[in-house]
Amino acid sequence: MKLKKYIKLLSYFIVFTLILGLSIGASMPSTVKIITEKGILHTVQYDNFDLNVEKIKIEGSNDIVYCLEIDKKYPSGQNFLLNGTNNESINNMIASGYPNRSVSELNLNDENEAYSATQFAIWSLVQGYDVNKIKGNNPKLVEAIKNIYNDGVSGKYKNKIQSKIYKTSDQSVQEVIIISRDDLMAEEKAESEQVEFPAQEG
Repeated sequence: MKLKKYIKLLSYFIVFTLILGLSIGASMPSTVKIITEKGILHTVQYDNFDLNVEKIKIEGSNDIVYCLEIDKKYPSGQNFLLNGTNNESINNMIASGYPNRSVSELNLNDENEAYSATQFAIWSLVQGYDVNKIKGNNPKLVEAIKNIYNDGVSGKYKNKIQSKIYKTSDQSVQEVIIISRDDLMAEEKAESEQVEFPAQEG
């Protein structure tokens, strides 16, 4: 009798997981319009050069967008097309950064710091920067960059959210990574439901 109940509970869990898996991923569009907000969020120094982060975003969406090519222009309203998935190293970097990990988990003060630290870590991976040479007037930000990078390289964190690479037809504009916040919200909701309604025995 207990075996039948166990199988039934296992079946419910499998169905729930499949439904969650279908809902996560459905939110990533094939085409988006990407803009860059005015102003520099944060600056750090690397080999006597300033590296500046500006915030890029999808028009009309709260999904997180990071750039991949520091030497190319920021988006200014171009349409971007879905261009594939991240490789494992980039995926691990995203998993160790924001929003997969919260502002408090990264020991930072706000979302702009968390966004900037993650962007610097992504650039460090793609460009081959030595994160130990990164300097700045915000010690917590510099430390977060190093932690995100090192945790990403080691694959320390599991990525709870879907991310895809997008590209525009203008070759002078950088490729970007879009991270679905809807996926993160769905994951957090699922976790809270599992805590709230644990499996019953007997």
